[in-house]
Amino acid sequence: MDEHDGSYLGVGLLLFLMIVLSSACGYHLVGTSGSYLGPELQTLYVSTFSNQTQWSDMGQRLTEAVTREWVRRRRFQLVDDKKKADLSLEGRITAVVVSPVQFDETGRASKYQMTLIASMALYDVRGEKPKLLWQDKSFSRRTSYVVDPRAADYFDRQTQAMDVLSEEYARSLVSTILEGF
Repeated sequence: MDEHDGSYLGVGLLLFLMIVLSSACGYHLVGTSGSYLGPELQTLYVSTFSNQTQWSDMGQRLTEAVTREWVRRRRFQLVDDKKKADLSLEGRITAVVVSPVQFDETGRASKYQMTLIASMALYDVRGEKPKLLWQDKSFSRRTSYVVDPRAADYFDRQTQAMDVLSEEYARSLVSTILEGF
């Protein structure tokens, strides 16, 4: 056995251990998850999300976007009565923050970033007492939008950004819940 055989053996053993240990890290491919949402869970109730911000219609926009995303995914039958549901998704919008991120040559904001933060929780409501299955107290997403402060559609751009942000938030939220991350 030559002097390099021992070092090759050590590197090979280290590589083998890294592969074995990384296979148990908890990550998995989309569609192959060992979901904690078993097949016995068939129905979902999405509550109207409460809104603790000055953005009065954000709660309605987000609730509608999340509901549409669940329908699109076809994983659960949505019900309109919590008493008929196996699961209940509840949310509370805690912040909508709009910040300028780019300025024109005169110093006026020309691009804004809108961030939505909400506390979200999924409950198994089949028993006498709801059982928390998943929770994120500060689930957030953001989007950017360009505006011309002199243009007549200045506030329309903000409304469009709210719609885009609601849709992106909904896709991310539903994916996160289904994948169990």
